[in-house]
Amino acid sequence: MLKQLTDMVSKRADPNYQQISGYIPKEIGTEFKIACTRMGVNHSEGLEQAVTLWLAQNTQQSANKK
Repeated sequence: MLKQLTDMVSKRADPNYQQISGYIPKEIGTEFKIACTRMGVNHSEGLEQAVTLWLAQNTQQSANKK
């Protein structure tokens, strides 16, 4: 837990990181938090993985449409 707090503080001060936020259905948010806990990652790490995957999928879809 202390490592997660330290990572969050260091990322917050790091100019190479940016905070994002948004609203998603409560059920999806709850499932995301449970999955992060099961995988042993904090929410920032899980969100980074999810967004990276989403971007990769959309890049492929855009390339296929051209």
